[in-house]
Amino acid sequence: MKKKFKLSDLFYNNRFLLVFSVIVAVGFWLFASIEFAAVITETKTNIPVQIDYKKIEENFGLKPFGETDFTVDVTVSGQKYVVDADDIVDDIVVTTSTVVSSPGTQTLKLDVSTKSERPGYNIIELSDDEIEVYFDYPKTKEFLVEAEIDISESSVADGYHLGDYIFQEADKVSVSGPEIQVNKIEKVVASAVVDGLLTENTTVDAALSVITKDGSGVNYIKFNRQSESIQITLPVYKISTLPVECSFVNIPSEYINEFPFEVKIEPSTAVFGIPEKKLEGIDGIDIYTIDFSELRPGVNTFDVPASDISGVVMLDGTERFTVTVDTGNVVSSILEVPLNIEFNNLPSGMTAELVNLSFTHMTVCGPKESLDKLTKDSMVLVANLENTDDSAKGEIAVPVTLSSGDCWSYGSYIATVRLS
Repeated sequence: MKKKFKLSDLFYNNRFLLVFSVIVAVGFWLFASIEFAAVITETKTNIPVQIDYKKIEENFGLKPFGETDFTVDVTVSGQKYVVDADDIVDDIVVTTSTVVSSPGTQTLKLDVSTKSERPGYNIIELSDDEIEVYFDYPKTKEFLVEAEIDISESSVADGYHLGDYIFQEADKVSVSGPEIQVNKIEKVVASAVVDGLLTENTTVDAALSVITKDGSGVNYIKFNRQSESIQITLPVYKISTLPVECSFVNIPSEYINEFPFEVKIEPSTAVFGIPEKKLEGIDGIDIYTIDFSELRPGVNTFDVPASDISGVVMLDGTERFTVTVDTGNVVSSILEVPLNIEFNNLPSGMTAELVNLSFTHMTVCGPKESLDKLTKDSMVLVANLENTDDSAKGEIAVPVTLSSGDCWSYGSYIATVRLS
């Protein structure tokens, strides 16, 4: 019986295996030779452009603004195994050949080279032959911010008044950028739109922007702050006509419950703008505080600028108030002072002792019969430590007044006190 031929039997034949191996090896060699020896053209993308900004700044003081990182595509040709190598991108160097020595937009010519002396590939072309970079001298300038709030008069309810805008932060802002651009700025404004009927304070986020002298735009500037908006409060006041009054401090003990002197204020009433929530329980506006040490015998006159009154705005044009205090039959006398002294408003946990007085006599005011009864032993000096820092130690200067029934000291007196 004839034996059936099987292809697998050939691989048990040494001569066949030798011939087959030679054919396969030659095939692989031919494939590799054709594949890797072939000259190809390929584009390498995003090759960075190297610009020596530091050298430009050192030599000419110029800095780049706007886009500073550039890339180009480079087309190369060569044998496939060279062109396909991963390190070819790192071997390509793109630089600029233009010298920058003046401000403005500069067109920089591009040069391409290789790190390798014999790279084994050719550079065919660049996707860009030049780039544009803006150079200038850096400048920072501070501007006062002007509020530009879009609000109509009808937005404020009847019986209310819109006051001057209040900046919750500083009303100044610094702007940095190219000198040419910064010099074009005339002012910085904060803009916002307010809708609805206003009866109370409203705070808005106002966007910062610049206005130039010629109306043109600016480029590459920045506000030197975290946010490009600023908070502005629109204060809304209730219009109120109220009487005015004044208050007193360091009042002699006998006058606390029954004030004996005539007090007049001109004008006696005024039209104020007051936050509505503060109007509850208010019968009048306290415009001034008088220390009894400012009162002497006779008529005392105090001039109070309306602009000094806090928490309100004047709406009737009043610029000043005149306060007169007539102490009547009070007289004054210069008396020798004692060394015994009391301390008022001593910070908790601290002790105080008198070091010395800057005076030996003081002017004392009061009814004649009361002054006649005053003696050095019956007089009591009071050192007021109200404005003393809780952490204060050592010797400090504090104001001193007289405390004695219906009498008081006129003028300013200082004592040196040791705190511990």
